[in-house]
Amino acid sequence: MEAARLSHAIYLYGFVPAATALPPHGLSGTADATVELLACGPFAAALARVPADAYDPAVIEDRLKDLPWVAAQGVAHERVVAWFVDHAQIVPVPLFTLYSTENALRDEVANRADAIISRLARFAGLREWDLKVAYRPAEVEAHAAQLSPEIAKIDTEIEAAAPGRRFLLQKKRADALKTEVTRAAARAANELIELVRPHARDVKLAPLAAVAGELPVVTNAALLVASDNEESLRDMVRAKAEELRTLGIEVIYSGPWAPYRFVDSAP
Repeated sequence: MEAARLSHAIYLYGFVPAATALPPHGLSGTADATVELLACGPFAAALARVPADAYDPAVIEDRLKDLPWVAAQGVAHERVVAWFVDHAQIVPVPLFTLYSTENALRDEVANRADAIISRLARFAGLREWDLKVAYRPAEVEAHAAQLSPEIAKIDTEIEAAAPGRRFLLQKKRADALKTEVTRAAARAANELIELVRPHARDVKLAPLAAVAGELPVVTNAALLVASDNEESLRDMVRAKAEELRTLGIEVIYSGPWAPYRFVDSAP
């Protein structure tokens, strides 16, 4: 006889301290399912019961081509994670982390309990902030002498040069700008990272990905920041961002988020 098909699957958002309480009015996320806390000894699993048919792995695999659907799933998932970031703590798991039953989840948790406990301890009181630096090429070029010692040196030589040599130096300057604009923006971004690094518990640099329609990005970083230091660090970044914006460099600072980019490297 064929086994009865389960009507619901377990959708996991992450792991939270055992004493965490859900909001009195409830919390819903993926598939509008109500979030529950499943006690797992010294911590709890934040989960929901979603329709098994709609969240079968084969169905999800096929629907990954439907970008609006994937985006909607991401928003629903992040809404739940963000609540825990703002009101408690969470060690998050990736989108579409699913288990067939509670027992299947408990078995997996039993194998990972020590790592989960360690990560909850490591990330207590810490949240992730994202720092992205991009630039406007024409504006950076206009301020190249302020950002690039090489261009500043050529400009000094141009001012003192005779007409014939000035022409050659101007050509040298134009050639240098082809690479120096990006280098100058990258140097400014690196200086910003070094400015904030002592005020963060950890810093991770991510690979740069070109996205059509966006400004060129020279730095994409995640900062792990103590919650009691967030305001002062944010003010520091904002002050530096205002200074850099006048030179054509844009700083995007966002958060707080769950420590997604630090979980994989945690012991």
